[in-house]
Amino acid sequence: MAYLVCIVLALALLVGFVLLTDYETRRGARMWAAERTRLDEQVARITFIMEHVDLVAFVRDEIRRLGSRLGHDIAHLSLQLVRAAERLLTRLVRHLRSRHTADIAPRENVREFVKTLADFKSQLKGTHPEISDIQ
Repeated sequence: MAYLVCIVLALALLVGFVLLTDYETRRGARMWAAERTRLDEQVARITFIMEHVDLVAFVRDEIRRLGSRLGHDIAHLSLQLVRAAERLLTRLVRHLRSRHTADIAPRENVREFVKTLADFKSQLKGTHPEISDIQ
């Protein structure tokens, strides 16, 4: 069915073209002259480009340029992600350091330990004889 539609459409376009050219030759003027002249110029320009430009080299250069741009964009995005992670970690470290430097009240057990050490030290001084100065 799709083939039949395509064939009928092609035949309709061919018949329409033949009728249009016959009408224009009898009348002696082109219908929609300005638009068709513009279209003819664009088709001529595209034909000239297709004949004189090396499309393989052009496509190769465009793919190379696209790859270079893509690589640059990926590197830029990864750098932004690394910087964002760095800022996050810096804030986290700053927060953790400031939280652990809070005032911690000394415990009574620690003071008792220091008193015990001081007593022990004074007892040691009492048990050791004094060394006389050698002259």
